[in-house]
Amino acid sequence: MRKIKLVFEGGLGNQLFQLAYGMYLQGKYGCKVSYDVSKFKTEAIEYREFELDSFDIPQDWQREKIKKGRVKRFGYRYLLYLPITYLYIRYRKSLKNGDSKRNTDNLYQSFINFIGIHRCHFANYKNPSFSLLNSMLIYGQWIWKEMVKSQENDLKEVIKVKTPLSESNAGFLKQINKTNSVGVHIRRGDYVTLGLIACNIKYYEACIKQMAEIEKEAVFFIFSDDIPWVKENLKVNVPLFFIDNNNPSPEDMRLLYSCKHFIMSNSTFSWWGAFLGKYQQKKVLVPKYWDVKDIKKECPLICDSWIVVDNSLYL
Repeated sequence: MRKIKLVFEGGLGNQLFQLAYGMYLQGKYGCKVSYDVSKFKTEAIEYREFELDSFDIPQDWQREKIKKGRVKRFGYRYLLYLPITYLYIRYRKSLKNGDSKRNTDNLYQSFINFIGIHRCHFANYKNPSFSLLNSMLIYGQWIWKEMVKSQENDLKEVIKVKTPLSESNAGFLKQINKTNSVGVHIRRGDYVTLGLIACNIKYYEACIKQMAEIEKEAVFFIFSDDIPWVKENLKVNVPLFFIDNNNPSPEDMRLLYSCKHFIMSNSTFSWWGAFLGKYQQKKVLVPKYWDVKDIKKECPLICDSWIVVDNSLYL
């Protein structure tokens, strides 16, 4: 039987994409799945937590024991992977032609598949090639809309927060369910320090105004990792609730995906909240551009029914 080991990394939004990719590969190849969360425990660069224990991870997936050191965790094939990847990245940066980059991506993926590693680099989404080895280390972000959409119904059944609601969150959930609720996700935190803000406060104010015109009696629920800043800077004249319980990410995700409509930031957490929303007539306002370093590169994650807002107008 083919085996895959899925390496989790990043915040909750990225972890959900990695979970989805593991489920996709298991369905496609009938793989036995194990998963590794060591990066959250042993690497200083990973300041986040593994947060999928609050969700229903498939019961037949096996968690690997925590091991310190990438060679111990990934095996000696990792020693081959490092120089190949270094040379690949250096060479790719020198290329100007898009076809040359794609050919280089394909050649790189073939090399690392040969040694039993499958990684997403530069949105090069392809399925692994099990050639000589029946085991594969799956490593990377896998922010791949088509892969998620292909198993939409299954994912919406699996990705539900299972931890009990706190009393204060139960109060918010009651308000969300009984009103024409709009979840507004304003991402700040590390985006501020890393210079990744592609949606400034004027974008959110314009989206709230637009949503209030589309949806009568809309009530707006504000989610952010910097609620005090949002309270001070967001200037709108609409009914507002600030989700200010200092919740762990899964708790915020449960409240967010329970809303009827959504105003998104350039964030995978925001994307999953909108994607998981089950209201049949939901409206989603989504920023057109997500990469602040290439502001004219349109986001590839936008779903067909979502309303695209040109956030470059507000930068």
